[in-house]
Amino acid sequence: MSKTYPISLLITGKPVLVVGGGEVAARKVRGLAESGAQITVVSPEVCEELNQLTKQGACRWLQRPYETADLEGMELAFACTDDEALNVRISAEAGVRRILVNVADRPELCTFFLPSVLRRGDLSIAVSTDGCSPLTARLIRESLESHVDDAMGVFLELLHSWRPQVQENLPPEKRMLFWEGAHNGQVYQFIKQGQRKQAEAVLAQLFKELQR
Repeated sequence: MSKTYPISLLITGKPVLVVGGGEVAARKVRGLAESGAQITVVSPEVCEELNQLTKQGACRWLQRPYETADLEGMELAFACTDDEALNVRISAEAGVRRILVNVADRPELCTFFLPSVLRRGDLSIAVSTDGCSPLTARLIRESLESHVDDAMGVFLELLHSWRPQVQENLPPEKRMLFWEGAHNGQVYQFIKQGQRKQAEAVLAQLFKELQR
């Protein structure tokens, strides 16, 4: 199999199709909803979780079999049915329309794979085996969870809040010095201890020194 090209897609407000009504489809919908996609689920029946997600407004449910026209205007498509022939058909019809498609448990029918993702605020660590072994990807991701705690999300939020000021007031060569100084461990340690004000003070002092 060819090597994949990892990317992070911005799909907020983008139309996405999920065909299938079982637990696999529900898992796809959960992840897509977190990214703000406009999700359409097509299936004669859905599991209880998908039914609840529909009621919560995470997706809309078309209670009927899949039709080719369901692909029109979609950015992504997911085939999550237990009908092998239907999954093959969805993959082929998406391909003709140049729509990226993921078929559950059939990597040879996919044009993209979903990694196992660890999220800490704006930090995303994605582990992929290119469809070879999703379980392996999940186990590796779980092994990382104890090494990357919630403080990392707060740390990134703090750095992001400083970005406009650094970009506007420091020359390029000093910007890198600022970011390197922010990563010397002191700021993150204060964040881990719940001392955000002290972390802010360290960054403020560093910024002041670089303005000289």
